[in-house]
Amino acid sequence: MNWESMSSPHDEIRDVQMTSFDSVVHISWYWPGSIDFVYIYTSAVDKVKPIDQIEQAELKLYTRDEYKAAQGFIFKLEAIGQIALRIFPVKKVAGKLMVLRQENNENSVLINGTRAKIYFSITYKPKLFHARKKATISLRTEMPVDKELLVYVKKSGSMPLSIDDGTVYPFIRSFPAGKTVTPEIEIDKHEFIHIFLNKGNQTAHDYELIPE
Repeated sequence: MNWESMSSPHDEIRDVQMTSFDSVVHISWYWPGSIDFVYIYTSAVDKVKPIDQIEQAELKLYTRDEYKAAQGFIFKLEAIGQIALRIFPVKKVAGKLMVLRQENNENSVLINGTRAKIYFSITYKPKLFHARKKATISLRTEMPVDKELLVYVKKSGSMPLSIDDGTVYPFIRSFPAGKTVTPEIEIDKHEFIHIFLNKGNQTAHDYELIPE
């Protein structure tokens, strides 16, 4: 990559705007007249690289004509979690592309990605003439889910309404993509359990729990 220092603030990309609808994202920005092309860099927020470590294969070259035709830059968002998008100005000098090191945040925007869906159901099997019953949890996931992401909560007398509404229990195994049925959990016949995202897990906001 031929990174060059910014020689003038007039070359900077700024006023980046973002709108999205049904996973389609539209990005627009102020494109200086002195700039011939831009490179667009996208990454998960927690994996953003310093400028000097960005490789050319991670950048998308975008022309002024493409920008005019689309009235911006449009793409379908399929990533999970928050995405960082950064636009670098590019000049063509003596037949070579020079990428300008715009290091402020005027050329960047954060985009909220889609949330991975976790479908779940809980069934109970009463034991005749016993004060105990067995509960089974079924999970159906679009992608592997770490055991630390989820917990189940047990409460006597009614269904737990939140992670703080009862006794919290961790899962002992992670969940592969697809359907998983947990081993039976024996509980008191007056107790109920429910699944919640672990609020101490930093990635919990990237997932959506859906009862079946």
